[in-house]
Amino acid sequence: MSWGELKQISVKRMLWSGKFAQLSLAFFAGGMAAFIFPPFVSNVIGFAALIFFLTMLFTTECRQKKLFGLAYAFGFSFYAVSFAWICNALLIDEQKFMAYVPIVFVAIGGFFALFWALPAMALAWGRNIYAKVLFFCASFVVFEWIRSFIFTGFPWNLLGTALSFDPRLIQGATVFGTYGLSLLLLLMLSGAAMLVIGIFKRCFDVKALVFILLPLLILGGFALSYQPLKKGDFIVRLVQPSIPQTFKWNRQMAEDNLHQYINLSKSQPLDNVRLVVWGETASPFYLDRDEQHLQEVTAAIPENGFLITGLLRAGLENGVFVPFNSMFVIDKKGHIRDYYDKSHLVPFGEYLPLREYLPGFMEPVANVVGDLEQGEKFKNLQVAGLPLMGGAICYEIIFPKSVVNPYQKPEILIVVANDGWYGLSAGPYQHLAAAQMRAVEEGVTVIRSANTGISAVIAPNGDIYGRIGLNDVGISDVILPEQLTYPTLYNQYGNWLPCVLIALCFILGAWVSACSLKR
Repeated sequence: MSWGELKQISVKRMLWSGKFAQLSLAFFAGGMAAFIFPPFVSNVIGFAALIFFLTMLFTTECRQKKLFGLAYAFGFSFYAVSFAWICNALLIDEQKFMAYVPIVFVAIGGFFALFWALPAMALAWGRNIYAKVLFFCASFVVFEWIRSFIFTGFPWNLLGTALSFDPRLIQGATVFGTYGLSLLLLLMLSGAAMLVIGIFKRCFDVKALVFILLPLLILGGFALSYQPLKKGDFIVRLVQPSIPQTFKWNRQMAEDNLHQYINLSKSQPLDNVRLVVWGETASPFYLDRDEQHLQEVTAAIPENGFLITGLLRAGLENGVFVPFNSMFVIDKKGHIRDYYDKSHLVPFGEYLPLREYLPGFMEPVANVVGDLEQGEKFKNLQVAGLPLMGGAICYEIIFPKSVVNPYQKPEILIVVANDGWYGLSAGPYQHLAAAQMRAVEEGVTVIRSANTGISAVIAPNGDIYGRIGLNDVGISDVILPEQLTYPTLYNQYGNWLPCVLIALCFILGAWVSACSLKR
């Protein structure tokens, strides 16, 4: 046998029967599994890929190092693909930041892969497949929760969000929140993986059905509680001009951008409209210090109604002007009736962590990132003639139990956003799904207006009304539900309830392991 033939055999073995093959398959499965999230939420390919990976993981030798490596390969592509829209923000100014795209892509996958890899190590704790699955699923959701606050947090695309394509499937969030749905979904998929393992072993694992049927019964029971809500008489006008991000802060186009909002708002009669809602930083002017433009925007306000607009607010602290990312409530006379300042700022977008310690090669990025001030958390908007309103600006809506005032629950949650940074990508669809989850969790009507979309009203039961599609230009008059809010257990008890489910999984895992030792 020649050296060339030997070389071909060794490469073939490495590719198809070795560690490299396993890692490659896990990596490929991770990229495919990312399609469980919007806009591909009902795509069976993503769920099939996730079951395929879980089958691999559960049949892997239970050494923590090996489990970590396999899950890390999967998690790298899973999050790199599902968060790939973040890279679009760097392409707004191609000449400056295009070179950073591969770095950001690798950094996203490299960091967030840990949130699959670390829970996978919990498989080594179990004495049998059932205990392993219970420990893994519970650990995964614990790390999802950690993802919501570590390094200021980024709980985007929580696993339970994959059920958002049908409002009936997410009714369980009224009790267990999105974290609870993540656990139930992962248990079901793990049960499916155990059935696949049984098929390869030529046996039917009846116990695996418990992992599928019990979560399915819970989700199905909540789905039966779903009821469409009656329409009321309160009409909101959503305004979406779809101004490209490259034009949004162009000084020469500032007047045109503002007038585009105004003209769209009054393009149809405002007679029956009570509230007009614009997107994040819709006004390029400081309306609290610019009387001329403040009076101009009154043309977009109904006679007995109000306008809510996003903008920068010039606050005064210790004698120094500081900017806030804000939303104003303005009446027909041009009076600013109330305001909300963003309290959860975006790192590397609205402030730069450790700015003074950044290396020199980061200077081009540092120079374009401003430092905004942090507003008051959970501040409600209280205006006579309007329901009590909460506020959330852009990505604040992705944080469970962090957007609705726990002591004075609002009837409406106003969300202003600008997803123009992310172009034609999955990002805006995933952002809308996060708002839908918050609406169901808290039992509150969400009014979302975004510069480039997707704008919509989301009822407390998860139904979406008056949707304006991504990059569409237009307005949408939406009649709000008659019942703007209702109490949910998740609103009252928060993450204590999903914690009960997680604790039960750990306890059951320990019990199942102990039972296997006695045999």
